[in-house]
Amino acid sequence: MMADSHTGSCSTVSSLFSVSLLSVIKQLPCFLSQLDNLPINVKDNLLHLMSKRGLLTDTNVAKVVHKRTKILDLSESSVSDKALLRLGVCRNLRKIDLNSAKGERTEITDEGVQALATSCPHLMIVYLRRCVSLGDPSTIALAQSCHRLAELNLGGCIRLTDASLQAIGKHCTMLKSLNVSRTKVTDEGIFSLCNGACQQSLNELHMNNCVHLSDEAIEAVVNFCPNIAILLFHGCPCITDRSRQALEMIQGSGSKMKQVTWTIY
Repeated sequence: MMADSHTGSCSTVSSLFSVSLLSVIKQLPCFLSQLDNLPINVKDNLLHLMSKRGLLTDTNVAKVVHKRTKILDLSESSVSDKALLRLGVCRNLRKIDLNSAKGERTEITDEGVQALATSCPHLMIVYLRRCVSLGDPSTIALAQSCHRLAELNLGGCIRLTDASLQAIGKHCTMLKSLNVSRTKVTDEGIFSLCNGACQQSLNELHMNNCVHLSDEAIEAVVNFCPNIAILLFHGCPCITDRSRQALEMIQGSGSKMKQVTWTIY
């Protein structure tokens, strides 16, 4: 009976805690001034709930993150550079998700991402899909400051050019996954990437709908990145059957390729 009573008590406390958190979420403006002083474990739970509900803003995000925060999901929230400029306390941040879940994100610019790279040098995973206001300075800052970068999603960042790939190729020794789809990159940028610091570590590359790429870019990837396993380059109108032949040549020769998508024009 005592064991049952103890279990019931823990369950009640847990439920009470959950209800209390939900009450705070529902009346967030009323509790805003009190969030700073909450214990770290409470902040973590609030941060999770606010992230899932898209309730994080430029104003409140700094009140629920702390020096031990390692993951920050802003994909569902409407934030701008102001939020990123307030993440200076998050020195141990490992992952940030700024992928746009609802169309294009315009309020995140180079200023915000440059500040993020400086404040959070231990970032390993950065998602910036469809942050259309970003340019090469953002990528350059991340490549130079975040030496443990392993996953970088820049898909749909339509202003990015070869300068971004050159910076990645020079600095990112641990990069495993890169998405540069729907950007302005050319064969020259892919050459810099494939002959750069992440040549051995890169195993996933998305460059679909990059209209300036040719067969030479595909050949560079398959010839110089021995661990590439996922290669997406559909929607590239300058790609021909020559790329298929390059892919066929590496089959059976120790290739680790698992997934390829392309369009032959």
